[in-house]
Amino acid sequence: MSAKRPALRTETALMAEYPDLARSVPWLALAHVPTPVEPCTAIADYLGRGDVWVKRDDLISPIYGGNKVRRYEHLLADAQARGATRLVTAGGLGSTQVLATILLGRSLGFDVSAALFDQPATSFARKTLLAGVSSGGRLLYGGGYVMTAARAWGAYRDAERPYLILPGASTAMANLGYVDAMLELAEQVRRGEMPRPDRIVVAAGSAGTLVGLSLGAAMLRWPTIVVGVRITDLLACNRVTVRVLLAGTARFLARHARGFARSELSTPRFELDHRRVGGGYGHPTQEAIAAVAQVERLSGMPGEVTYTGKALVALREICGAHPRETILYWHTLSSIQPVPPPDAARDLSPEMARFLEGDVPI
Repeated sequence: MSAKRPALRTETALMAEYPDLARSVPWLALAHVPTPVEPCTAIADYLGRGDVWVKRDDLISPIYGGNKVRRYEHLLADAQARGATRLVTAGGLGSTQVLATILLGRSLGFDVSAALFDQPATSFARKTLLAGVSSGGRLLYGGGYVMTAARAWGAYRDAERPYLILPGASTAMANLGYVDAMLELAEQVRRGEMPRPDRIVVAAGSAGTLVGLSLGAAMLRWPTIVVGVRITDLLACNRVTVRVLLAGTARFLARHARGFARSELSTPRFELDHRRVGGGYGHPTQEAIAAVAQVERLSGMPGEVTYTGKALVALREICGAHPRETILYWHTLSSIQPVPPPDAARDLSPEMARFLEGDVPI
């Protein structure tokens, strides 16, 4: 972990490359970058090799880390520009995206409403739910996906000046955050902080991080393959949805950045690993549970099995299958986890309070 957190920047590397972006795409500084790249000892020592690295986006903000911060530099700026006062989103009962929306949104003065669907209970998911309600989020129980969408729409419709953030926050504009992140990594490689990676491994839910990194690598003309470890339903994350999101993000960039030519890009190289998802979003697998200790060693914080546990299982196998490649794991779970007060559960509806009952596997 770096001894001193970098200061907030005044523009992104992508804006420096394409000045038109600063004039046409909303942005505000939330991320303390560059985030460190360092040897991934949690995996390298396990495998007995030294060419496995980690990009520490878990350290990107003192408010809440992870992969939503770069995206919210655009989305929350857009919400401000539109005069919104309430953010509306949706996610699982233990969604870190919902918690990031609450913490980052509230820090900028927004009210936040979130509709929540059911997911398997884990200790991490329970703490995330309690942190969200104790941090000022207005949480609405949806249960299934259809009712959750209806509750989110109702919250949006009833708010005076709402701004909608889709589950996962992977819109074309938001994905520019991880196109920029790849340019940030390129500068770190240029400075000799790590070799150019042959593969980058990242958890993939709504796939915005995967898309941004893949597009950024294509802009750099790197042959790097970005591997997304699918952690959600196949309907929501597959080669078709990723390609559609890639094309939409490239079109958005071409529309707002003079000099960016899609025809001059190399083909974005990505793969999806579908073998880790188990029973679906949030469902623990025995492999992911076993990997939690490595998550804790990696970040110093308790691990979880929805994203990082499954991603580290895949990382181990990818490293074993490609022994001569330099491999980078992009860590997207926040190292900052708010501690909810003992009485946080009193503000939950009865349906959500039941999520806290009984024993959990981890």
